[in-house]
Amino acid sequence: MTVKAKTRHTVKQKFFTVFATVGLVVATMQPTFAAIEIDEADFGPSYGTMVADTIVGKPLQLVNAVAGTAAYLVSLPFSLIGGNADQAQQKLFVEPWDAMGRCLGCTVAEDNYYKSQVIDNNTVRIIVDQPSEILINTNDYVIVTP
Repeated sequence: MTVKAKTRHTVKQKFFTVFATVGLVVATMQPTFAAIEIDEADFGPSYGTMVADTIVGKPLQLVNAVAGTAAYLVSLPFSLIGGNADQAQQKLFVEPWDAMGRCLGCTVAEDNYYKSQVIDNNTVRIIVDQPSEILINTNDYVIVTP
């Protein structure tokens, strides 16, 4: 009888070992499946996202901006009393109207990328290590000593 008990214990132990090993392998492989390569040719808005943004997105953003402006004006006396008028202005007025300025069909990341590509003669761009870079606004006083 003791032989059967040891056999059962051994089978349970082997099953647990195999189960734990498979679980560990699956858990360590998960980050490799999460990596995504970005094809720069496909970067940017598509025809479908532009059409959807034109028909649905921009009108809803306009409604949101007008409603946010109205909510800001109604809440202004209360936010002045509470001391958070600047925060209310940012969330209810500035951000909705800034969203209207986003490029047609773009996500926030795409819009930020396109706006960062605009050449500004007052900014010097130093690329340190791809994709890291240092931006220096030449309107400020910058002294570089070798």
